[in-house]
Amino acid sequence: MDPTLDIETRRLYLSAALTTRVVRHVGGRVAADSEARHLLALARDLSALTELFEHAHHLYFEVPYPGVTAGVQHVGGGLRLLLACCASDRDGEPLGVIFTTLIPGRPPQVSVAPISTPILEEWRLPEELTPKP
Repeated sequence: MDPTLDIETRRLYLSAALTTRVVRHVGGRVAADSEARHLLALARDLSALTELFEHAHHLYFEVPYPGVTAGVQHVGGGLRLLLACCASDRDGEPLGVIFTTLIPGRPPQVSVAPISTPILEEWRLPEELTPKP
């Protein structure tokens, strides 16, 4: 099999498997009335999937899933939270950069980009962006 096709196939599989798990975890869709703090809390809650998913799929997330973010963004009249982390197989072979998008009223979206896709250094873990009471 063509090695390029194999890595693309693995990325597509990873994207589909993780999307299924995340959609199930959030109950289908992100609540339509979610505010910025709700999206950040949901992102923190998704970290519970890390260990189980890594074990089941023989993966390693270099920043615990769902990863780091620039924070909640105002886009097209609504909110969006984009998160990113890198995934490697258990042999250390990089698979790609996982992007998870949370938008109120929509199902979560997960995609896996080539490993060369940059994650900006100033992105932080969701808990680092949550305002302290």
